[in-house]
Amino acid sequence: MQNSNELKLANVAYWMIVVAGTVGVLMYFQNFLKVFCISFLIWYIVKKLRDLVSKIKIGKFKLPKWLVTVISTAAVFLAIYSIAKIISTNFQSLAQNLPQYSDNISMALVSLGNITGIEDLDQSFKSLFSEYKTSIVTYAGSIAGGVGQFIIILIYVVFLLLEETLFQKKIQKVLDTTAAGGNIYKTFSAVTNLFDDYLSVKIFTSFLTGLLSYFALLIIGIELPALWAFIIFLFNFIPSIGSIVATLFPALFGLIQYGELHVLLTVLIAVGAIQILVGNVLDPRLMGSKLNISPLVVLLSLTLWGFLWGVVGMILSVPITATLIIIFGQFDNTRPLAILLSKNGEIHFGKEKED
Repeated sequence: MQNSNELKLANVAYWMIVVAGTVGVLMYFQNFLKVFCISFLIWYIVKKLRDLVSKIKIGKFKLPKWLVTVISTAAVFLAIYSIAKIISTNFQSLAQNLPQYSDNISMALVSLGNITGIEDLDQSFKSLFSEYKTSIVTYAGSIAGGVGQFIIILIYVVFLLLEETLFQKKIQKVLDTTAAGGNIYKTFSAVTNLFDDYLSVKIFTSFLTGLLSYFALLIIGIELPALWAFIIFLFNFIPSIGSIVATLFPALFGLIQYGELHVLLTVLIAVGAIQILVGNVLDPRLMGSKLNISPLVVLLSLTLWGFLWGVVGMILSVPITATLIIIFGQFDNTRPLAILLSKNGEIHFGKEKED
């Protein structure tokens, strides 16, 4: 009995050490890992686009694989560069117009003070703004110049494309050397299929939300609508709180731009309605129950990965957690943990896609 208790304590200590070591590695190498994860996502998008382009035929002529890869890669990076250029220009414009926005905020605070009976709100803001004005401009400039990592990501993506075929062959040879190769391949297929479904649905619904929000903001008259549409697109990948934060950004900017509370309410209603329509009606219909994750676990994983990797971690929190549930479900020691993390306690691979 004593030996059994000692063994259990040893297992607990072992797993605590593993978890602590993993968290330490993720935090210490976070800069490299975040850039690599972004590069991997871009490579994956290039791969999916390449699969679509490869189906194009001109008569009986089919484009060679290398040309399809070049076209797909160039298209993706041209889109990324264009978006980065637009965001950079918008942030520079935002930094230049800060004094004008400051006056509008003061007007809004005066109105708010008259409604609530709180005095000197505008004076408190002016004091705070003058203290942090330099920091705000510097931060906006650093965001605008953040495209410097574009070249590093490009290099990673190119090497991933070059290594793609050889890597698949090496993985297959490794699987052939172990009796568990078939089960590992099944797990890998389940993760790949889940990633396919999640990424395709999320890109579509986030893009649709951003596009509709762009036109709504354009009609209302909010400046920099492309910037807010991109932020809405990006933050919609963050579960639970992402859509709320994404809606608040243009709403608060509307208040800053016009200095009137009714503009804030108009943006909240318009963009909020789009978020509800796409996020609560369309997204669940397309995604269904493929993501077998408990809502509480979604919030906890969002907090954990946000703490480890910031916004990038929040965006990746759902696919990472879904992947861990699939992997944990394949081992006797970790299967109970997978059941706890799942939504309904059922651990399964789901229907595999046909080639």
